[in-house]
Amino acid sequence: MKEALQIENLHFSYLEKSIGSGSWERIPESGFLNRLGLSHIMQDDLEKEIISGLNLSLNRGETLCIAGASGQGKSVLLRLIAGLERPRVGTFYYFGEHLSNEKHTPLEIAQRGVGMVFQNGALISNLRVRDNVAMPLRYHKVGANEEIEEKVNMALDLMRVRTEEHQFPHMLSTGMQKRVAIARSWAMDPKLLLMDEPTAGLDNYNRRNLIPLIDNMRTLFKTSIIIVTHDLLIAKELHCNICFLRDKKLTEPHSFDYWLHSDEPIAQELFRDLRET
Repeated sequence: MKEALQIENLHFSYLEKSIGSGSWERIPESGFLNRLGLSHIMQDDLEKEIISGLNLSLNRGETLCIAGASGQGKSVLLRLIAGLERPRVGTFYYFGEHLSNEKHTPLEIAQRGVGMVFQNGALISNLRVRDNVAMPLRYHKVGANEEIEEKVNMALDLMRVRTEEHQFPHMLSTGMQKRVAIARSWAMDPKLLLMDEPTAGLDNYNRRNLIPLIDNMRTLFKTSIIIVTHDLLIAKELHCNICFLRDKKLTEPHSFDYWLHSDEPIAQELFRDLRET
């Protein structure tokens, strides 16, 4: 099977729980229901559907950008793919292997070669750069110490952060933190890498340095990549397709140039500034 990832008919909802004083708390459907034992009728009354009937197919070695207006559920979709959220309805295939909803957990999905880079990097503040990158390898016991050190060195070199290996995260620029976060995920040799807003908060210099590093990773190692981003130019620079999450579903993926000249409302809205320049 040529697909790295296939999702069929995905549905995901949040439930809203009153926390007093007219306030509401949004929490994932499954956890809320399990703790409070709400009836199905109550669930329907309170649920807020974020994703409804979404389909997605990603070929092996392919890069896809997912964009859209804020609050549409793009990061939620990445969390669903990574197993950090559990779908209400939906069928997931990772590299041709079906994964049931009962087994839809971060550990199960990580064992299938899926890694994730969070928007804020999620580095551990009291660990130096080298130990941050080595941490998942040690946790999952990926080889002997010598093999782990070799993987860490390769990841640090790939992301060009070897000279910062003994520093703590707070000593790094935002751009360096992003690189370290990518190095940590890449050290696990992911077959599918999920990236949430990799260029957010970067100045032009750091952004220009990061994009070629991502390109090198996918070119050299044939890594399948999904990038959630507001930075539409990434799709142009990586020569990959881009699709949009709107109305709780994904549009068909097309090239940057297709969307730049498209008359579709979503393209008219999100590409307005790029067309003007």
